[in-house]
Amino acid sequence: MFDIVIIGAGVIGLAIAKAIGNNSNKSVLVIEKEDTFGRGISSRNSEVIHSGIYYQPNSLKAKYCTEGRELLYDYCKKNHVWVNPCGKIIVGSAYQESDLENLFKNGEANNVPNLKIIDKKEINLFESNINADIGLYIDCTGILSAHELMLAYYRESQKKNHDYLFKSKLVGAKQITSGYELDIENPLGELETVSCEWVINSSGLESDIIAELIGEDFPKLKYSKGCYFKLSPKWRSAFKRLIYPLPDKEHGTLGIHLSFDQNNSVKLGPSAHWLENKKENYDIDEKLIDQFYNEGKLYIKNLEKEDLSPDYSGIRPKIYIDNNPMPDFYIEHEESKGLPGWINLIGIESPGITASIAIGEKISKIVN
Repeated sequence: MFDIVIIGAGVIGLAIAKAIGNNSNKSVLVIEKEDTFGRGISSRNSEVIHSGIYYQPNSLKAKYCTEGRELLYDYCKKNHVWVNPCGKIIVGSAYQESDLENLFKNGEANNVPNLKIIDKKEINLFESNINADIGLYIDCTGILSAHELMLAYYRESQKKNHDYLFKSKLVGAKQITSGYELDIENPLGELETVSCEWVINSSGLESDIIAELIGEDFPKLKYSKGCYFKLSPKWRSAFKRLIYPLPDKEHGTLGIHLSFDQNNSVKLGPSAHWLENKKENYDIDEKLIDQFYNEGKLYIKNLEKEDLSPDYSGIRPKIYIDNNPMPDFYIEHEESKGLPGWINLIGIESPGITASIAIGEKISKIVN
């Protein structure tokens, strides 16, 4: 019998385990289908600390992103997680001025600090390799090492003697008098049964499937696959800030943007393609190079197609309601559905990493 079972050891599951461990002595079991933590969405993204500028005011994404951002910067510094508060510029052409102004106003509504609309001359002073008529400068955006962050969360959880079952999968759930009875398929393909008072479903791409084990009327997910292409070594250290185009509203993404890592290696991405069969497939279609080149050259001076090569891909779990490609997080204690002690976190995509500490603290308060 465990007090709490967490499904999924991505950045959200780990942040929740960390928060519970810091706030209580409850027994925790974390179940993860991969052979270690952070192998899914959490390790296949741009590793950006987001400002909160894009999200609908009063949405969960806005709330947890803006709450979590400074908590995350502070945590990284205290726990020796690599972080670079580099800032970011959203760039556009002159005809997109009203779109940038709308983003600026949305950022103000979400209390994003130190926003500034800049002109072509200022952009050139900031980034000599960028071509744009107008930009929105956001100084609180940054990048980090997602792996180092998850390792820090995992270590804190381990110090509280939390149990982890890797290569294991939840295949059945039943409500009992004192909580839930869970059927787990272990690495040998055998079924094991555990009982618990609380179940926290933070299983990323499978979070809607896990929710269906215990009930109906939960959000359904659609998969949005994004690929990244890296730029050749001649572009290393060519940029000091992240560079974004205006959001791709049709696909519910922030567009093919420019980011870099600890080694100052530069990449473009992600693209956005709906996966109809909900199968995890991380192959990269090399034919996408034309799309990446055409979109990249809109704002990168002297970019050549030969500078690009395939890098990696990721999949976002998007709640798709009423054809809205930019939905909010779904974070619910399902007590009102007759399921006290069952918490669903469905559709936790970007800005999930930025929001992770804030979400972890929220869930910890519910179960303590």
